Amino acid sequence: MKKIPNILKTIIKLNLILVCGISFGQTEIKGKVISEISGKMPISEIYVQELVTKQPLTMADSLGNFRIEYLEPNKNYIIEINAIGYGKQTFNVKTKSGINNLTFELKADCEYNAERAETDWNNGNANLLLFGSIAPIANSPADNRFEKKFGIKYLDFGCEPPISECIKEYNERIFELMDKKYGMKWRKKVRSDVEYLN
Repeated sequence: MKKIPNILKTIIKLNLILVCGISFGQTEIKGKVISEISGKMPISEIYVQELVTKQPLTMADSLGNFRIEYLEPNKNYIIEINAIGYGKQTFNVKTKSGINNLTFELKADCEYNAERAETDWNNGNANLLLFGSIAPIANSPADNRFEKKFGIKYLDFGCEPPISECIKEYNERIFELMDKKYGMKWRKKVRSDVEYLN
């Protein structure tokens, strides 16, 4: 039996490594992150990490998409997703061979939503929500007159607002109720920092 030259052995080894590497690298998770509130990407930066292999932390793109590569088929993985206002949430995933297209729905506990807006309106406690900042902007005399005339209050959360989607849902319902009762005239006098007013 002839001896296989060293160069041929090296080529065979490289081919085996390449074939194994390709088959290993073909299993991946292509994920999309959505909010349970809107069904769309959360209005927040989204960080993603696979906890079993401890791959580096990655960020979802502007559409809420991310990719985790170099996984094994038929194996359980833990995906941790962190978005401002939603906290850290984990998802258990069992991969199939190839590309695993998955949607990850982030759960939120909204204190402010469309139902709350309706209740507040009916009880005479409606608000127009502001994101605010460390130093909230105080009402001007015109703002105080607006609140009195339209029976609504500006609510500034300071530097710890609820989830953006919650504020959007609440405010949009209040806008509808204001339009129905007052027409469009109130929109000309409202504060410019009221969120989601078009």
